[in-house]
Amino acid sequence: MLRNSYLKAFLIFLSGLTLSLCAPGYDLWFLAWIGLVPLFIIINTSKKINESIIYSFLFGLAYNLSYLHWLVSMHPLYWMGFNDFQSIFISILAVVVVSVYNSIFFILFAVSVFLIKKFSLIPYKNGILNSLIITFIWLIIFNKLSACKFLLGVPWTLVEYSQYKNLYLIQIAEYFGSLSISFLIVFFNMTVADFFIWIFNIEKIGNRYIPRDPGKLTSLLINSSLISGLIIFSIITSLYLYWKNPDFFCKKSKVICVLQGNLPIKNLRAGEPDISLIKKTYEKLINNNSAVLFVAPEGSLPTAFTRDYATQRWARAQATKKQSEFIFGSYCDCQKWFSNCAVYLKPQDNNVANYEKARLVPFGEFLPLTFILPDFLKKLASSSLGEGLCPGKKNAPFNTSLGKVGLTICFELIFPSIVRKSILEGSQILLNLSDLSWFADVHVKQQFLAFAVFRAIENRRPVIIASNSGISAFVSPTGRIKSRSIPDTEGVLVEWVNPNSKKTFYTKYGW
Repeated sequence: MLRNSYLKAFLIFLSGLTLSLCAPGYDLWFLAWIGLVPLFIIINTSKKINESIIYSFLFGLAYNLSYLHWLVSMHPLYWMGFNDFQSIFISILAVVVVSVYNSIFFILFAVSVFLIKKFSLIPYKNGILNSLIITFIWLIIFNKLSACKFLLGVPWTLVEYSQYKNLYLIQIAEYFGSLSISFLIVFFNMTVADFFIWIFNIEKIGNRYIPRDPGKLTSLLINSSLISGLIIFSIITSLYLYWKNPDFFCKKSKVICVLQGNLPIKNLRAGEPDISLIKKTYEKLINNNSAVLFVAPEGSLPTAFTRDYATQRWARAQATKKQSEFIFGSYCDCQKWFSNCAVYLKPQDNNVANYEKARLVPFGEFLPLTFILPDFLKKLASSSLGEGLCPGKKNAPFNTSLGKVGLTICFELIFPSIVRKSILEGSQILLNLSDLSWFADVHVKQQFLAFAVFRAIENRRPVIIASNSGISAFVSPTGRIKSRSIPDTEGVLVEWVNPNSKKTFYTKYGW
């Protein structure tokens, strides 16, 4: 009995690892459509709630450890003052803590399903209703609860992002957001799991097998017909929407130049950033290119911009010299600390507009639970400006000659609600400034690209990623990646974009 439990635990852990291979970077997207089947079989066949909890946790842990393995590539952290042992410890601790935390949501889901199954009065006649309820519980837990700010959620590993290359399937996100793709994937996996349970889980009393309940087969056939119809409908609708939203060069097209400095993280975040080297790097990239708007990534000018008049003069000089508009990532005054911000400058204009990042990275930009953290870990949120940043208040789009440009900084792109709010405020172009040079592993950069694809489709806006070490990219409103940079290289990415004022069904009514 104990041996069977260990074998089952090993198999469910292996199943979680297998599902993680659907993540962007691995790109085995088809695994998402079958990878949840072992989890649903375990949850639906467990007789005791503790079994359901343990196996669901193991599945979630394996899935997240593999999906987020790039967190280990933070090492080495010598530039923050950590020694070799501390650096390795922090890197491993990061991936373990985040994976364990994300696995708690798998436990919540398992408990919810267990209770629904236990208190269902007519399980087979209500089979389709139960399946729909369970699917919506998945969406509430993983797409909504895991994104809650007060829970410090980082919904990075959502299963729908595996489909970011399947543009002829995911266009329905224009109506129901990325969670509509999650709905299809989860419902499909659940139906397949129920079929396996019905076929193989034959109960026996003495020497007699209990006949299968015909009501269960009827329920399975209804569920299969429903999910098949929904997938076909999604594909047909997506083909139409992809055709309906063309993106071609025209009179309103404007050229934007993304500056990818590929500067080492120590030059941007260490105690004394090399401002001279940073300015030389970006000035070289600026001088060799022309555009209506130049964009530099998050923290590209790592100084208190509102107080650093020398850097302000330098930035205005670049705008005047090129007769172009500029957006730089920098830091701005915010209460008694500083905010992670973007600044916008026009030629021959002394005014500076700011966008301040509202959703900060836990343990990277601010420290929760400081009373239980050892002192050496408190350096994680430190920068050249001090310990930690504060959430900003200025989040309005920039009024540029291209139209209104909505900003997100770094992982704000993960949160559809933040992007949707920007569109409702009039943004016609979406711009994300990021710096992923914390991590040497390229998987994090490829996963970040998947977020941009879904935000573009949901709101039918061009999305531009300006990343210090890449991947910088231009994504069309259909989710097509028009151009992308080579990661970990210095250079520019130049592309035309068409501002768009359309408000999608999701933008207006999304939840």
